[in-house]
Amino acid sequence: MILDASFASTAEFLQVLSELSAKIGEEAVWFRGHSSSSYKLLPSIARNPTALQREALLSKRFKQNAYPFRQSPPQSEWEWLFLMQHFGVPTRLLDWTESPLVALYFAVNGSAEEETDDANIWALLPAKYNYEIPRIQPVVSVDIPCFGVDGVLDDYRPDQIALERMSNKYPVAAIAHRQNERIMAQLGVFTIMHRDMTPLEALAPEYLARLTVPAAARQQLRAELRALRVTQLTLFPELTSVASVTKDLLK
Repeated sequence: MILDASFASTAEFLQVLSELSAKIGEEAVWFRGHSSSSYKLLPSIARNPTALQREALLSKRFKQNAYPFRQSPPQSEWEWLFLMQHFGVPTRLLDWTESPLVALYFAVNGSAEEETDDANIWALLPAKYNYEIPRIQPVVSVDIPCFGVDGVLDDYRPDQIALERMSNKYPVAAIAHRQNERIMAQLGVFTIMHRDMTPLEALAPEYLARLTVPAAARQQLRAELRALRVTQLTLFPELTSVASVTKDLLK
């Protein structure tokens, strides 16, 4: 593992990020916040055997019922997949962010049951990971494949996976067109799973860092994030967030 550290304030977080930067240099880094340290780096569909077995059924049923609610329906299988991810249907996608503060928000804002758990922020070196693990080796070493643009990702489309049973590829780090306000606000990037369901922390620890938030520090870090204006409204720029922030005025 590149770095395994802990912090209890945003000031300490910046120090840890500086230490991480000193280790990796100019390498691009992605972040993911887990509100419990027990969670694995696996997409939602891999956490539910029933969902994985019924992936094609989930997709068909979602398309059947979602179509009337979209003024501009998705034009490709990738667009449908991202729409499913956006609304919480289990998919092969695992969300990451280019912003450490976004990851910190998700790490410290969990459920009431998670409040006594330590939280984690994972940091991934996507270009190095792609080059060495799934062996995606572009002409420009820092290039990251893009959904709907780079054909190397086509084998990861669920409809393609359903056509054959033999291949078993490693997850890939990839970028996507930021087609909605939420992905843009959160600076969203992704890894996508094929058939190999090894958690990334077990598959490629040498391209990951783990930063731990002690449970006792969660409340203070939430307050510091509010002071930095990293809030539900800034990360989820939609009317539901506007209503939630408005109701907070009653507290």
